[in-house]
Amino acid sequence: MDPVTNVKNRVRAEQWASIIRECQSSTQTVSSWCAEHDVGIKAYYYWLRKFRLAAINASGNDLIAENSKAVPTVFKKLEVQSPVINTQAAVIIHLNGATVEVNEGASRQTIQAALLALQSLC
Repeated sequence: MDPVTNVKNRVRAEQWASIIRECQSSTQTVSSWCAEHDVGIKAYYYWLRKFRLAAINASGNDLIAENSKAVPTVFKKLEVQSPVINTQAAVIIHLNGATVEVNEGASRQTIQAALLALQSLC
């Protein structure tokens, strides 16, 4: 890009940065502030997005430089012990060829659902 275009783009960005700061420091909503100051709302959000992306990219580069000095992450394998499950049911219902087994610790909703299913079969 030629130097004139670079300067023009930098001046435009500075103007929009000023507009965005002014809008954000007001107590008005963005739409009412833009309408009052004859600023296009689409242009406002376009430039706001550009500035936010530039800020993210700048902070991302800082994070990359910071992380390049960091020690690599090491994961440790954890042994998970499953609880011993009681294989005997607390309640067993046999009815018309259907069997319902309710284990200890079953929730009330689970028991109700099982009984409703059994009722619909019988």
